[in-house]
Amino acid sequence: MDFSYRHFETIDSTNVYLQKAQADEDIRGLVVSADEQTAGKGMGSNTWESKKGENLTFSLALDLSFLQAEQQFALSEAVPLAMLKTLDNILPSEKTHVKWPNDLLFETNKIAGILINSTITGSKMGISIIGIGLNVNQIQFKDWPTHPSSLRAITGKTFELMPLLHTMAQNIAGSIELMKEIASKQNDTSDWRLTFHEMHQQYLRRLFRYRTWADYEIEGNKRHLYMQGVDPFGRLHLNDAEGHNLFFDVKQVKFVL
Repeated sequence: MDFSYRHFETIDSTNVYLQKAQADEDIRGLVVSADEQTAGKGMGSNTWESKKGENLTFSLALDLSFLQAEQQFALSEAVPLAMLKTLDNILPSEKTHVKWPNDLLFETNKIAGILINSTITGSKMGISIIGIGLNVNQIQFKDWPTHPSSLRAITGKTFELMPLLHTMAQNIAGSIELMKEIASKQNDTSDWRLTFHEMHQQYLRRLFRYRTWADYEIEGNKRHLYMQGVDPFGRLHLNDAEGHNLFFDVKQVKFVL
């Protein structure tokens, strides 16, 4: 997969830029980055804090038409795994995790966020716009609940942003090509959940709190629960002390850190 790149000094949101551009041009394979986003998007109504010129803030558009709509959570597994492939050359892999559904943590500190906007046509996926914020060289952060950190804060090293962006984009492209290859070999009569089984297992191996007891906030109440994993539809699977299976969508459960 070949990417084309557009870089801006200042933009409202790279994600919004691609959404608007989609009406006028073929955005597949387009990567849009910026030194500064004035309205960077986070999950839900959240904004993404990033000091100008110190971090990676970018979005890329990918053609996911080879995926069934019901397989869309596979993309939320593939993208963080591709980012970890890049980060494993910088940070200790045993301390770097995916926080469900697709934030990246170093220990308990957030270093990256991923926002995915996908279109669906009939039973198939369409174009997915993936917004990524990676804390690279910024040291000072506001005291957000996510306890942000950065590559520089962790390693003491300063990183060049554009080479890091290109490496990460290519690793994401590699993951998408692998997904396409796997999907093309899928037996139409097989259970679709088995198609990306190995990738799902890799995701679970890097999943923060996987198969451990921890505290979560649910409907304003703190509960001590065991993480069984993530179901095929991307819901977080937890158990209580009595062994009841509990499933949660994004925003229905909060990690207590």
